[in-house]
Amino acid sequence: MFVLRVLSLALATALPSLASACTPGDTGRCIALDGGGDVQVDASLRLRGMYYDPTRFGIQGREDGYGLLRALGSVAAHRGRWDGLLQLGVHAEQGRAGGPGGTDQGALDLQQGFVRWQGDHATWQFGRQEAAYGSSRLLSVRDGPNIRLAFDGVRGRWQHGALKLDVMALRPVDNRSGAFDDRGDRGQYLLGSYATWQRGRPGTGIDLYVLGYGRDGARFASAVGDERRTSLGTRVFVLQPRWDANIELVAQRGTLSRAQGNLAIRAWTLATDSGLRWPARRWQPRLGVKLDIASGDQDPGDGRLNTFNAMYPKSAYFSEASLLAPANLMDVQPTLTLTLRPGLTTDIGWQLAWKHRRSDAVYTTPAPLAAVPGTAGTPRRIGQQYKWETSWEASDHWTWKGQLAWFEAGPGLRAAGGRDTLFASVVGAWQW
Repeated sequence: MFVLRVLSLALATALPSLASACTPGDTGRCIALDGGGDVQVDASLRLRGMYYDPTRFGIQGREDGYGLLRALGSVAAHRGRWDGLLQLGVHAEQGRAGGPGGTDQGALDLQQGFVRWQGDHATWQFGRQEAAYGSSRLLSVRDGPNIRLAFDGVRGRWQHGALKLDVMALRPVDNRSGAFDDRGDRGQYLLGSYATWQRGRPGTGIDLYVLGYGRDGARFASAVGDERRTSLGTRVFVLQPRWDANIELVAQRGTLSRAQGNLAIRAWTLATDSGLRWPARRWQPRLGVKLDIASGDQDPGDGRLNTFNAMYPKSAYFSEASLLAPANLMDVQPTLTLTLRPGLTTDIGWQLAWKHRRSDAVYTTPAPLAAVPGTAGTPRRIGQQYKWETSWEASDHWTWKGQLAWFEAGPGLRAAGGRDTLFASVVGAWQW
């Protein structure tokens, strides 16, 4: 942090044409250039301690506690119709049993690096970039794991009035542990378009999207093969002073190619997140409920694969413990959110979860989907989860989060040797 501050001040001293912050309240240092344009330098640091007892519900997992560090520094430039961003990242892990996971550790590498051209209605962005849409159920920045999800490729946007239409051709980045060795994953791709129509009250509108997804060597509980699926989805979202609603419906079709014969993919999901608000009451309570159904495979021998694949979801969609993926899942989760004072919020939730199809497995996050061994064919009731999450904006630069979850394993996990799971996490995030 100190080094980044010194470097930015040295840059400003070395070039007298540089001025101070462009927009009050911006993070980092935004510097106006003579002749038009500006350059913004900023940095962030996240420290996270995590504890699981056990990992993976105790099925091929055990008690584990470890620390994660994420440091990002970026330089963004704007001149006329052109923008550019260069963001470098260092990611470290300490103490994880069996060594770091695939999204835990990486030496100095390019997190984002792109150029963008902006016209009156159209925008094109080329290079390595993060992408998040809607409620992050299918496409997110994956902020929970240490290394955020980035893609190599191109995105275009056309916007006119209330309508915004994005098109994309992307490959997810394959994170490696060395310096400047991350590459686009040649075994995966994402193609498609995403439209949003918003008019009137902010936070209210409709999404409509079609996304083509490919993954070589995809693994499900009943089959392994090259996955090609298309997702057609819509999302309706409403934000009113006293209530809000978010409803998303997705249908998937495609093929899983195997040496022993192809399987036709026929999957779907329906997810809702709605709540009532009392903004004038003490602590401004929001009483909400999430309802989710994500299809599972009905019969391994019927020539079809019915397991829903959320592709690149927000891993903390159900809780920060990130124990369950939205695949072969039915759940209901009442929540209570309180704003104890400005900058201090707490969220309490209770989740009841079942498998959609008994014949399919329980799946975990993060992407790609991973079936919990031995859970295919077990009883449908997965269990219940209690969560508590609190966020505190301690200053303009620091945010602290505390997270606890207790998952009580049901028959669907216990029949495979699963156990109750305790999760705890403390996060400190600094932004300059």
